[in-house]
Amino acid sequence: MLLLSNHSKQSHAMISIPVSPISHRRLSNASKWLCLVAYVVVVLVFSLSGLGNYRKANAILMDHAVVSAPVELDSIEEKRGRKGRVTNQYHFNYAFDANGVTHRGSFITSEANADRYLEDGATVEIAYSKSEPTRFERLSLLENNKSLGGVLTRLCISLLLMAVLAFIVHLIITRKLFVTQQETATQ
Repeated sequence: MLLLSNHSKQSHAMISIPVSPISHRRLSNASKWLCLVAYVVVVLVFSLSGLGNYRKANAILMDHAVVSAPVELDSIEEKRGRKGRVTNQYHFNYAFDANGVTHRGSFITSEANADRYLEDGATVEIAYSKSEPTRFERLSLLENNKSLGGVLTRLCISLLLMAVLAFIVHLIITRKLFVTQQETATQ
């Protein structure tokens, strides 16, 4: 049986499912482990991604050349957010020649950062590996990822935020969604 919590100070309704105290303990333990496993998976994905970006940046910057490539707008993708907010993501592409071969790349940026690439004659600095020109990236992105300290700092901050989020999800599941039967009777 589903009950809607009726709080006089709140304008929204939260679904609460009353369960026995024993079931609530089991659900609480299951929620704790589920949130922990989800957090560990997120830690692994973020860590591998951050360290992969660090390795890529250092591999390219170890023996690199820099070229200025003209930027072209490929498309604009409209995204609808919360409360009907609309944001645009700009998809750009670029091409440059290295050792007589044309290489093509692309990147996506937000509307706030797109202005400098929309100007006539806009260019982007590209760094590529001299020994393997197929390995390239925007120079600004590589410089941002070349410092292990910077990568680890961003990683730690994001992991702390994800830990808080996992804890909040656990609290919502165990304190708002599934409630013990005696809590329901007192509301």
